[in-house]
Amino acid sequence: MSDEEKKRKYIEEVFKYCKTDSILVIQKSGQLQRLYCPFEVVVIQDVGELYKGLICLVNAVKLDISLIDVYIIRDKAYYFFNFRVLQRK
Repeated sequence: MSDEEKKRKYIEEVFKYCKTDSILVIQKSGQLQRLYCPFEVVVIQDVGELYKGLICLVNAVKLDISLIDVYIIRDKAYYFFNFRVLQRK
């Protein structure tokens, strides 16, 4: 089995338990919380059409073939590390 086939199989396994409509975050108290889409993020570095400081809504969460989380914002895919999740109160 090739490396790409292994990654695809891993992604299939992950999505048996995880959905594309939410993420899990660890609160300051240490508790795990599920945030459902759409959730707010702030751009921490310019990426594509998005500029630093812009608040956006994430409509879905996916994995790319390199197993990196991708946020779907305005119908485009962006790597998660370009954003900080804003907690709802």
